[in-house]
Amino acid sequence: MKSEYQNAIVNKIRALRLKLNYSQLDLSSILDVSPGQIGNIETPSRPHKYTLTQLSIICDEFKVPIESLFLDDCGSMSTHEIVQRLINC
Repeated sequence: MKSEYQNAIVNKIRALRLKLNYSQLDLSSILDVSPGQIGNIETPSRPHKYTLTQLSIICDEFKVPIESLFLDDCGSMSTHEIVQRLINC
């Protein structure tokens, strides 16, 4: 089972996916995984998660900064501050 924090990241990606009209099939094609794998990742009770490489690919595709998945507010933070905040999560 995923943690609350991990589910929050998955939910952000799902929301972006839906907002940009990507299906699970579209995302699975981009990540070169099966559509069922995306379904498993998006199911809160399943242990499946995105890898950092997959998160990077998704962010490139959706044109969002990767730190926006991990932090709610990183507006004027330096890279060092963002990394420190991620380490402490």
